Amino acid sequence: MHKELLLVKRQKAKDLYDDGYSINKIADKLVSNWSSVKKWIEMEDVTVDNRGWEKGNLREYNQEVKQRVIEIRKRLRKEQSYFFGPQVIRANYKKLYPDEKTPTIYFIAKTLREEGMTTGKDNTRKEDGSEYMNYPQRTLDKLGKVVEGIDFIGPRYLEDQSQGVHFLARKYIRPYQYGLMTRIEGQTTDEALEVLIEDWRDHPLPEVLRLDNDPSFGLYRRHDRHIGRFLKVVLNLGITPIYSARSQPWNNGNTEGYNSVFARKFWEKLNFSDEEEIDTEIKKFNLEYEKYNDLVGNNIDPEEIEDETLPEDFTLTQNLQSELKDDLEDPTIYWLRIVRNGTEKAKKKDKGSVDILGEEIEVPKPYVNQFTLNKLKLRNDELSIMVEKEDGKLDTIKQQELEVENVDFDG
Repeated sequence: MHKELLLVKRQKAKDLYDDGYSINKIADKLVSNWSSVKKWIEMEDVTVDNRGWEKGNLREYNQEVKQRVIEIRKRLRKEQSYFFGPQVIRANYKKLYPDEKTPTIYFIAKTLREEGMTTGKDNTRKEDGSEYMNYPQRTLDKLGKVVEGIDFIGPRYLEDQSQGVHFLARKYIRPYQYGLMTRIEGQTTDEALEVLIEDWRDHPLPEVLRLDNDPSFGLYRRHDRHIGRFLKVVLNLGITPIYSARSQPWNNGNTEGYNSVFARKFWEKLNFSDEEEIDTEIKKFNLEYEKYNDLVGNNIDPEEIEDETLPEDFTLTQNLQSELKDDLEDPTIYWLRIVRNGTEKAKKKDKGSVDILGEEIEVPKPYVNQFTLNKLKLRNDELSIMVEKEDGKLDTIKQQELEVENVDFDG
């Protein structure tokens, strides 16, 4: 490769890594292999070939830069900040020294490691089965401009208390990176709706909501072809829900990642005496997370996009919880499902199947153990079972009628 072109690719790889891209994504963007990208992002000077350096000398950044990194880390810890990793330190450095070159994530992480200031978190990349199971990532990335994920956490237990503590996590996936955590009395529909309605008076009303199959989120386990109050409210607000595949929490990975941050930085770090103390500290955690994402989250300027919020006087009426409004344009529900081997009800071994609202839908055998994206259009009771092809386009492998028995559009 021509040397000048190689230097450009090296620098681009470092810039993308500092912006939060994974090595795999950088390799895809630059049409390079994983090992080369890893080597490039670890280079402190992209113009050299890593030969001839005297051991012990700093290559691109002097001792003053290293000391600044250490001081920023110490200040964040002194302030008892929940977030003090390399990305946060780099963002703080950029704000403190805007006229100077900002050190790379790799240099900062190396400095912290040498000074014994790392938390010991294992960042080893863990493979999942999403690629060979045809997980429809590219399709999901296109669904909705404002996307939010939600998840229950708990129960967690305080010392000498048998009654568990529960939380509702909310994580905006795009175009913002907001994260919110609230203690709730229990993992119920009423608790979830109360928190979300309050959120959506101040925060953007999502176009798409990512969630799991908890019954409190509107999916009955004992009533086939029925949906719950939570789901009716979501649809009436013009939100499209996407349910994760069962037992696959990584399908809602952004929210699960936020839950992990909450556990590591908050719940496992502090000792609480009672719920009141939790509520006080959790407000600080939410503020710290907002500040953290303002620094490293690449959030879009709110003035660049028109967000819809609920009016201050919004009331969750009984009608919104019992019937779907007649003026809804195209109410749709999505499910991610992995095709099972065989069918239980018909005892067919030569077929696959997916479960939608308690209905066992037969799928051709070649799709067993593959992901499907299942879309139900409620106005015409049309269920489409789709798979994502290699080019990112959806292929409908089956279409049939599926009527939700407790849905009537309110005229």
